Amino acid sequence: MKKHLLLFAAILFTGAVIAQDTITGFTFPVNSGPDSLNANLGLPGNLGYDIRFEGTDTTYNTIFFVDGTSDFAAAATGWDNGADEKFWSIKFKAENYSSFKVSSAQSSDAINPGPRDFKLQWRLSSGTYADIDGGTVTVGEDWTTGVVTELPVPITGQGTSSIYIRWILTSNTNTAGGTLDNHGVSMIDNILVTAVSTLGVNEILYTNQVTVAPNPTEGMFRISTRVPAERISIYAMNGTKVYETFATQQTTSLNLDLPSGLYLVKVQLKGSDDVYTTRVIIN
Repeated sequence: MKKHLLLFAAILFTGAVIAQDTITGFTFPVNSGPDSLNANLGLPGNLGYDIRFEGTDTTYNTIFFVDGTSDFAAAATGWDNGADEKFWSIKFKAENYSSFKVSSAQSSDAINPGPRDFKLQWRLSSGTYADIDGGTVTVGEDWTTGVVTELPVPITGQGTSSIYIRWILTSNTNTAGGTLDNHGVSMIDNILVTAVSTLGVNEILYTNQVTVAPNPTEGMFRISTRVPAERISIYAMNGTKVYETFATQQTTSLNLDLPSGLYLVKVQLKGSDDVYTTRVIIN
């Protein structure tokens, strides 16, 4: 029994260490207002950066909203003659992070077929774009064909520089197999960039600094801390982050619709670099 408990603790510790932090993300929960095109997930400093539809020397102010995978998605026309020229792009900063990964979903309108072929690239503000291995995307007229899931991005040496990722058009073919015209609609949703902190944050397992109640739970529970929490993150046992909030109080009430299982609750307290980890069982 003791051997089994030690092995279980080792698995939990590994899951906590390799978990990715959300750097920036776009799920487009609203379709109007000054922040509708801005990142709605990620580090606080990245929430003011927007998604753009650009050409090599041009930013097109033609983005609009359509129905996405859950709420809304960004969309644009005017992709004709855009091979190796026109692209979706995002910007963010992530000092002291490594092991970057990007996810996204792209689609095309069935009535006005949009671009079919893209590839992902990245650069620093002082550099040029480089291809991301495995970043070729073939888009369909659905939200399942043109999906990228946790694609590694080899970002290094960024310091305080801005980082850019783009989805650049690689052909003038539309999703129906014809030639792109200026009415073709490209859509993008569920953009997520994650990474691992390189600061060597002290991970403290199962501490009385953090309590979860009730535990086990059906999904409704409270996280209480001795001092106000700065960030609360919840991870599945495979290291996938399933929830995050930037909290400022000592008690945070959650109601999460998650599959049954064991989850890690990671809490960073205000004014501290330490991360306190405990667990919650969802029935």
